[in-house]
Amino acid sequence: MSHKNTRGEDANMEDIKQKIITELEEKLEIEVDENDIEIPDAEHGDFAYPVMKAAGQKGRNPRELAEELTGEIEVEGVEKIEVAGPGYLNFHLDKSLYAEEIQARLEGDNMGVSQKDGKVKIDFSHPNLAKPMHIGHMRNNCLGDSLQRIMRFVGYDVVSDNYIGDWGTKHGQVIFAFKKWGSMEEFEENPMDHMYELYVKMHDEADEEDKEKAREWSKKIEEGDQEALRLWKMFREATIKHNEKEYERIDIEFDRVTGESTVADEAEEVIEEGLDKGIFEKDDDGSVYVEFEDEKYPNAVIQRDDGSTLYLTRDIANLRRLKREGFDQNLYVVANEQDLHFQQLFEIGKKFGVEGMKNEHISYGMVHLQESSISSSKGNIIRLSDLMDKAVEKAVESSERDVENSEEIGIGAIKYANLAVSRPKDIEFDWDRVLDFEGESGPYLQYSNVRAKSILEESNKAGEMIGKPQKKEYKLLKKLSRFPEKVENASEQREPAKIANYLTHLSEEFNSFYHSCQVTGINEQTEKRRVKIVELFVKVTDQGLELLGIEPLREM
Repeated sequence: MSHKNTRGEDANMEDIKQKIITELEEKLEIEVDENDIEIPDAEHGDFAYPVMKAAGQKGRNPRELAEELTGEIEVEGVEKIEVAGPGYLNFHLDKSLYAEEIQARLEGDNMGVSQKDGKVKIDFSHPNLAKPMHIGHMRNNCLGDSLQRIMRFVGYDVVSDNYIGDWGTKHGQVIFAFKKWGSMEEFEENPMDHMYELYVKMHDEADEEDKEKAREWSKKIEEGDQEALRLWKMFREATIKHNEKEYERIDIEFDRVTGESTVADEAEEVIEEGLDKGIFEKDDDGSVYVEFEDEKYPNAVIQRDDGSTLYLTRDIANLRRLKREGFDQNLYVVANEQDLHFQQLFEIGKKFGVEGMKNEHISYGMVHLQESSISSSKGNIIRLSDLMDKAVEKAVESSERDVENSEEIGIGAIKYANLAVSRPKDIEFDWDRVLDFEGESGPYLQYSNVRAKSILEESNKAGEMIGKPQKKEYKLLKKLSRFPEKVENASEQREPAKIANYLTHLSEEFNSFYHSCQVTGINEQTEKRRVKIVELFVKVTDQGLELLGIEPLREM
């Protein structure tokens, strides 16, 4: 049934939705919640309302009641109301009005994304001293970086922190190994390779006497021994310098680099205070532990019997420091194998009175690489650098396109593969799928974005939203309109996959539009409108790729 369409200057999507709710409440004499209004597939309209519940309350047949309502509801901006299925009211809006509204939102402040307040700390990457980053760090780096980009975009004051594992017993092992097997000449030539060789040697060849001597070096670090601290600082600086090159390659920046060493002194205070307040208990062997009420979690050791601290101890100290810094939210991006650690940490934090700061563990699943699809350059780990090199090499092989972009394509492919899978799920890393230019992949998103830019270069018309959008145009516009909602969902759920998957579906819709709708060399009004739609697609995909940390390209 057709409805009159008086187009008011101030009509917009939210106004129309509220007017639909008001009309439904008046006609049905019930309360209609905003969440009752659904967004159907494009062919079924722009808003939908299931009449079944209201019909049940009134003892009416849902479809008959829905048919009745189509003749009674009048809403400015609604072009047509149809009945579908067992009793759905589908509202079709004035397509011209809707198109203008979408353009106004996406070209307006923050592309229509609601802005939030608050100071947020995001802790991610946190590599260990004297060890190269490995394949597992890639998912962590991708998630953490995308989250900092998303949360900044929605308005939060974000501080990204690379809190490195630079304290504890393992560092005594590196010093001991360097003293026994190391070479300053080899260290200066390639610090990371030499440090990791020593790490592997310690693991493979050290006997009990060696391990005891390594523990003594760990104790010396904690006690402030000059020689121990000199070597520790040398290894720390070399590790940070090495990692900076890898972060630069994957375009990741941190607001600060801290580490366990920065709270080592406060960790000692935590132990004393915890014992004084009865939060911790001392065991017969001299170690300190925490017991949780009702055996909620297993007991956790806070200090070993030799007096050394654990990273849980240092995390408690860090938690207290972050609270003093005034953060409203404190997010740790760490794999799900550490779930128990963070449950224990947050529970202990409450015992110490760390309140008013929302602590969250942004947990994620493991990455599994296809058997023998990439070999480790040294040792028994697959280095992050090996993974990046392989991705770039594969991008050249698979693209058969401009190899000048192989770095951006390869790195973008890895990032998408790590972000498109929902966080809790493990990832099965398949190179053919990761670098597929036709399907769910980073290259597919980059290529669709480049294809749209080439259309704009071909047309000499300025885009303008004039005339009534045709079916394929309208479907693409509807998909574009979901961008603000997807970004807000990604922020709230700490889930970049919301944006990655949205961009894939959006690109599929764009490519369908591209194959069906000629843009240049046609009727001027239609060309201007289609150019404007393509401009909006480029704007959304440029921004969406940036939020994933994937570089939008000019050509491929």
